Amino acid sequence: MSIGREDYAERKEARIDRLESRAAKAQAESAASYNTARSIMDHIPTGQPILVGHHSEKRHRRDLDKIDRNMRKSVEADEKASYYAGRAEAAASNTAISSDDPDAVKKLQAKLEGLQADQAMMKAVNAYYRKHKTLDGCPELTPETRQGIEKSWSMGWYVGIPFPPYALSNNNAEINRIKKRLETLRMVDEMEHVEIEFDGGLIVTNEEINRVQIIFDAKPDEAVRRELKSWGFRWSPSEGAWQAQRTPRYLHRAKQICHAE
Repeated sequence: MSIGREDYAERKEARIDRLESRAAKAQAESAASYNTARSIMDHIPTGQPILVGHHSEKRHRRDLDKIDRNMRKSVEADEKASYYAGRAEAAASNTAISSDDPDAVKKLQAKLEGLQADQAMMKAVNAYYRKHKTLDGCPELTPETRQGIEKSWSMGWYVGIPFPPYALSNNNAEINRIKKRLETLRMVDEMEHVEIEFDGGLIVTNEEINRVQIIFDAKPDEAVRRELKSWGFRWSPSEGAWQAQRTPRYLHRAKQICHAE
């Protein structure tokens, strides 16, 4: 992939910064609305009822409406601030391997090797236990792993089976998933740059941001937009394009949508 490590890190940091900025802006809006409501309340004596028929009635009701509106705006903005702050925190702590990461293949390969080692270990421990009816002396078993097995047994979970069938099945499913991701990423690495003109626009592979992009000459109609979304494409205002991950599958989908086969 053509995305450099520094570019990827910068894009990740920029996304976190955008989310944190939105959170700060929303928090400021919340505080401003609250302060507005508070300043109005300060001019109304505590417990002061509305004096029906008095010249102050309209102003009093108007002030109460303003207080209510601003309090609602303050709460809504505070909720928005919490939402963006949570997303920023999640983005900063996210350890998932992104396909945009230039080290994705290396990281996935290391993860795959670890999963395969775990699978071999679980099979070996199960085989040892079936043969010897004990975990004592099992060469593949670490003290920590043995402690975990015995804790499970003490809670009544799959007593007599070190690693139950579902553990091997789930781990094997993850191995196959990682293998498919690696295959896809290697296919992406081999993709050539593509620019395909069609009646109404252009399909292009943008290697810099790792996306397949559809650039329409004019805004597509609602039916086309629905089709784009159903196929996994999303509108990017900053790019002025409908785009999806740069993979052979999404390139094929783009051709189908635009009748550019």
